[in-house]
Amino acid sequence: MPYQLIYSSVSSTPMQLEELEDILEQAHVNNASEDITGALVYVDGFFLQILEGEQAAVEQLMATISRDLRHEMVTVLQSGDIRSRAFADWRMAYVSATPDQVAQWVGLAASTALPQVWDDVRRDRTKVAQVAAGIVALLAGGQASAPLPA
Repeated sequence: MPYQLIYSSVSSTPMQLEELEDILEQAHVNNASEDITGALVYVDGFFLQILEGEQAAVEQLMATISRDLRHEMVTVLQSGDIRSRAFADWRMAYVSATPDQVAQWVGLAASTALPQVWDDVRRDRTKVAQVAAGIVALLAGGQASAPLPA
């Protein structure tokens, strides 16, 4: 049975496009070898990532991410077994979302500031599923970037 882990973090420094591309390229290679799939959202200094695969592999990757100096305030929002992968076709999709979209996923006004949105998600973990559904909807609608080619 696949395992899914969703976490959020704050970028220790603002990410440039080249840095995000490097992260996605590295994730594509590493995730393929560990059979991990998922999606990454980066909006205005905030990361949200969904990781799926065998529990041991996902937890090992999460331990690595937790030690990565590019991340601060790493918070696991949800983890556990799932029936099937939501991101089976994505070694690591990059979801390009706006702050307004993220706020709407959580059920807040579009104008809600991102720090408040993430605080709301951390306080009310039931909103994590709403965020995941928003990410899936963007992917289904073709509003996400594919992982970089191998």
